[in-house]
Amino acid sequence: MANVTDPLARAVHGTNPQNLIEYITRQKIYDSLYWKEECFGLSASDVATKASDLQAMGGSYGGNNKPTRFLCLALKLLQIQPEEGIVEEFLQNEDFKYVRALGAFYLRLTGRPAEIYELIEPLYNDFRKLRFRESTGWKITYMDEVADELLNSDRYCGIALPHLPKRAVLESAGYLDGPRRSALVPLIDEEADGDAQQLLQKMADNGNAAAKAAIDERMKRKAEAEEKEAQILLERQKEASIERGKRSDRIDGRGSNERDHYKDSERDQKYRDYNRESRRQYDDETHQHRNDRRKDDYRSHRESDHDRTDRRRRDEYNNNRNHGRRYDDRGYRDEPHGSNSTGQHDCQQSDHDHEQSARKSQHRKEKKSSKHDEKYGSLFKKSSNSEGARSQSSKKLSVDKDGVGNNANVIEGSEEFWNDERAKLGLKPLNN
Repeated sequence: MANVTDPLARAVHGTNPQNLIEYITRQKIYDSLYWKEECFGLSASDVATKASDLQAMGGSYGGNNKPTRFLCLALKLLQIQPEEGIVEEFLQNEDFKYVRALGAFYLRLTGRPAEIYELIEPLYNDFRKLRFRESTGWKITYMDEVADELLNSDRYCGIALPHLPKRAVLESAGYLDGPRRSALVPLIDEEADGDAQQLLQKMADNGNAAAKAAIDERMKRKAEAEEKEAQILLERQKEASIERGKRSDRIDGRGSNERDHYKDSERDQKYRDYNRESRRQYDDETHQHRNDRRKDDYRSHRESDHDRTDRRRRDEYNNNRNHGRRYDDRGYRDEPHGSNSTGQHDCQQSDHDHEQSARKSQHRKEKKSSKHDEKYGSLFKKSSNSEGARSQSSKKLSVDKDGVGNNANVIEGSEEFWNDERAKLGLKPLNN
């Protein structure tokens, strides 16, 4: 639980404050001996006390990237998230420079852009030395350099810093009031009435070597700027003269052509009028041709429609004549034209078809019954439905050549009757 962020801490840049330090570096800090022994259960005042005992600042060092104590205390501030007033007290502490550096580093990680510029820019006036431990050794830096790197660099102490907008952007947006005010402004206003050049001249007259060097540098820069400006002006004058010469050459070269053009303007106007008239005539002819084609197409469609109507009427007439013909067994014969109406022809044709189909059906039945009798004979009993056929056969059997019945006592349809019939044909009698 010693590595958990304070539950009352708010999110910074949309994430847990401890996540502002990379995961691997954070795990190395958790595993370091200084974190386990000295950074357990600290408050903001305890962190300030621990920071006053620091002898150097930096990120990770050595082959194993061991974290420095400065980095461990920075992670502790991210974990407990002190109030803004406490962070400002860290920055305004002039007695312990490492406490001030720790507060500036924490503010750069968690602060708002305008607040960062307002609270870290005063550190430009602090020129105290600081020991900085790098991954391979040591170096000496200054507080103003630390402030400048925090405001202009993307990484510091091996930690990626959040994006910081440029000061000019914040000034144009209204978050900052004008450019940064230098600490020398009150001195310049007091000694030289706001003229920095005059103040430097006074200091140079008093034998200040730095002031003399600054004046010489300013004069050199001024001379270089004037020379560059004169060169740019000369190049612009040359370009302007060249452009004027080209323009005059173009005017002289096209004079004769313009005169010829104006001389022949009437002819050109007639030519343009002729072209316009010919184009209008061509458009009229094209329009008339299109109208003629439309009329011809319409006329041809009308004629084709009349032709189709005539063919349809002729076909109907022929169909009506065909329906008026009467058919018989020998073929067909034409009725006198106009003797019957179309309805009579249809009725006669339907009656004729019905009679013809009935005759064909009767013919097929008779042909089938004759084939059956030839194959099987008439030795089998008739059904009860053929009473007419039995009566005719009984009459034939009961009457001889002289008209007298030979088997008058035999009952038709009895067993004796059928045995006699079978005997006539040479067949065995029926079994009882």
